[in-house]
Amino acid sequence: MGVGGWQVVPSPAASSSRTINRVQSVESRRSFGGHHVRDDLSDAVQGVDNAPSNGASRSDTTIHRLVTNILPGLVVFIASLLLVVLSFLTLLVLVSQGMFERLVVSVNAQTTTYYWAPYGHSCILDKSGFVPRSCSNDEVTVTSTAAMAAIGTVLAQQWAAEMRHAGGHLLVTTCILGGTQAVGWANLQFIAGYDYYPECLPTAPQDVAGMAMLETTERDNHVEGLYFLTLYADLDPAMLAHVEHVNSDGTTQKLILNPKRTLVTGTGDIEPDDLGQDYIIHSYPLGMRYKVTGMCVTEIEELSMLKHELGLTGWSQGKHSKMPVVPGWRCGHRVSNANELMAIQIVLTVLTLYLLTGDIYVTLEGFRGLVTGDHVMTYNFAAGLERRKALLVCLILNSLPGVLYLDVSRIYHFTSNGLQLWVLSAVVTATCCSFTWILVVSIVDMIPLRWHNLCVGYSAPLFLFSSIAAISVVCSRRDVAEAAYNRFYAAEPNLGLWINNATWPSGSYVASGTPFILTYVVAEIVIPMITAFVVSVAIMTIYRVLRHRRPFIDTTWCRANSFLRHANVPNFITSLPLEPSEAIRLGHDMYCRPSTLATMGFATVIDTATNDGGHIESCQVVSIYALVAALVTPRVVEAIGEMDQQRFTVSSTHCMLRARTKYAHTRGMCVV
Repeated sequence: MGVGGWQVVPSPAASSSRTINRVQSVESRRSFGGHHVRDDLSDAVQGVDNAPSNGASRSDTTIHRLVTNILPGLVVFIASLLLVVLSFLTLLVLVSQGMFERLVVSVNAQTTTYYWAPYGHSCILDKSGFVPRSCSNDEVTVTSTAAMAAIGTVLAQQWAAEMRHAGGHLLVTTCILGGTQAVGWANLQFIAGYDYYPECLPTAPQDVAGMAMLETTERDNHVEGLYFLTLYADLDPAMLAHVEHVNSDGTTQKLILNPKRTLVTGTGDIEPDDLGQDYIIHSYPLGMRYKVTGMCVTEIEELSMLKHELGLTGWSQGKHSKMPVVPGWRCGHRVSNANELMAIQIVLTVLTLYLLTGDIYVTLEGFRGLVTGDHVMTYNFAAGLERRKALLVCLILNSLPGVLYLDVSRIYHFTSNGLQLWVLSAVVTATCCSFTWILVVSIVDMIPLRWHNLCVGYSAPLFLFSSIAAISVVCSRRDVAEAAYNRFYAAEPNLGLWINNATWPSGSYVASGTPFILTYVVAEIVIPMITAFVVSVAIMTIYRVLRHRRPFIDTTWCRANSFLRHANVPNFITSLPLEPSEAIRLGHDMYCRPSTLATMGFATVIDTATNDGGHIESCQVVSIYALVAALVTPRVVEAIGEMDQQRFTVSSTHCMLRARTKYAHTRGMCVV
């Protein structure tokens, strides 16, 4: 069989011991010192069986091996490492964008994109309020009768100057935002015209006397809920200027100064409001301790710049101020105990990097080997994740806040960077779910179910990359993000508005809050993830049938191997390279490669003092997690076992490396 670019010819059984001795001698001379991560036993065999006949042949073989073995292995490892690094970088970007506390203006405009729709064109407002029977039944029943009468009174008082200018009355159009099953929430808009009824969906600029937005909210002294009116008046001197508001993410938005905010009780009592808050909603993606509290502050947005960015052809503007305006909000959230959560993430990041140090060290040694022209051991890091459960748990816990970020990023769908935040959060969530799936599969494989030592094989790298990509793409669709946004505000209302023959939430919610995001995107996560896993199994099965004429991995040889027997061979499903073709056969013996040992999460070190002549008599096996520690502070590292004469022996309980000994990394030896 072809191994590592060289042809390995099985030796006769009678001469296998002589071959092993010669292999051991050459292998040991090549492996000393750990300065270069060496190749497998097949490179030693080249001097025994099929040594290149000349320099050109050796050069051709080296190039072939570099292209077919070393570079693909390095690419897979680097890609896997970048996957981990990308997760960290994405978390840093999200934290820098204020994902623990944030407040940003949410864009609004009079278009169907923002759920605007006509509701009524008949209300007339005079100094006493709405003229009796001028409004339709649909309009007057949006709130209680007493509350609607009080709302008419408030509008008459706050639009008094505009009413005098219009000759004693204003023509009021009512519009709704939402109020459909697709949106799940609603509010009512009043647009006052001096001498005509303004349009809810204007196709050209229209002059108005004022605009007002009716929602619901809560205050500590009104647990039953309140109606909440936010108003702009064309002739109010306090509203003739705007401010360039700086959001918490650094973006800016123009807001009208001093909008009028008024609270109305269900019984018609009127109270001024200085707080301006509504849409106070709780969510619990990571439990009660890290509760997410979303809320909005009502504003009047000035659209002189935004109308061009949005490509608007129509909008409402004050007849005298000529300022294009629309009611809107500054929306944001706050995460309870956010500092604690950040501290936990920092600790988990450091721990994850520590658990990666062994693999990083081996990879750096491999790069040095490439530069100096030495032999390089390649192994599939991603395929070995199932044997690095501690690392997997850290990766999962480190990316788990992605669920929280996804939950809060939906609040910002209609902000300037809202979709970008959603996409980044989706990538982190996809990473968390994909790593979790590998951990679950590895735990399920611990169930002692075996059938003739055959295992189903899958490709962990293929699954990870395809699963993360597929989940990210599906979840990042604008319609998915928009649906998640609407469902956040479609929580159970404490006090709602009656619109289109149904009660809709409009800013006042019950204390239980809204279901967290995974409730709504389960299908968008589970279906791509399972599909990616099935595809990885199918591809590896087809590959195995075409190359080896069998659909399953036969691990019979592993259970007879001195090292693999101790390392616990998988029971029925694995991504590990345990095909018989991955072993090196010499006579009747099957040798486990050093690269297989590294893939399974182990490393080997040697005592430099007893191996200063370059001939390796034996080496110690340690966890890949402890490799760097073994080179720096060996006294704290437990030796798993010893490799001697191509055989592995398990160490006694709690056998530590010698404290005063200097160890060096070596790729070890092939083990029978």
